[in-house]
Amino acid sequence: MLVYFVEDDTSIAYIIDKTLEKLGVDKKGFITGQSFIDAYDEQKPDLILLDIMLPDTSGIELLKYVRKDDKEIPIIIISALFNEMDKVIALDSGADDYITKPFGLLELTSRIQAKLRKVSDKSTINFHDIKIDLKQYKVYVKQAEVSLTNKEYEIFKYMIENAENVLTKEDIFCAVWNSDFMGETRALDMHIKALRQKLKEANSEVKIETVYGIGYKIGII
Repeated sequence: MLVYFVEDDTSIAYIIDKTLEKLGVDKKGFITGQSFIDAYDEQKPDLILLDIMLPDTSGIELLKYVRKDDKEIPIIIISALFNEMDKVIALDSGADDYITKPFGLLELTSRIQAKLRKVSDKSTINFHDIKIDLKQYKVYVKQAEVSLTNKEYEIFKYMIENAENVLTKEDIFCAVWNSDFMGETRALDMHIKALRQKLKEANSEVKIETVYGIGYKIGII
């Protein structure tokens, strides 16, 4: 687990750093918003702790920056601002929790642990004999790894996440290619063909069915 925290008060930054150290997670602390953005653009963390009042920007702006890119990373605001409206603005902007300074160590530890548990719970997807490791970008059938290309992984993960639905080719293009351009439908068909072959070779009970005239869906043998 990797946690980023942005705090320009050195005494509070020390407390947060030691709390995270006791929890046994990797952590990086930042004094300015820009240093945080530079690190975030290079590597996403599993949890973010944000102060609001920073020397170069507002923690709310950093919150919005992250939420434009990622809707899932848990973000806890830790701020001296205790006005109800400040909390409403932070939560409406995408924060998952709000801790007011000064705070107790037990409260901070409990709040962080709660968010990290949720992250841990989301680290894998299990579906019949399939396990997808979201951290390692790996797919397993009956505990044996199946080697997939990056696009095959993204397509298969998206289909498993939406296993109850029939997915059009446009759905898949929008999710995997971030586009609704349909000029590469043959490429998609080839990826589906390769996925079917690999699932068959792994003796998986999961299969990819063609819904003629519409697209594809996950089925069970």
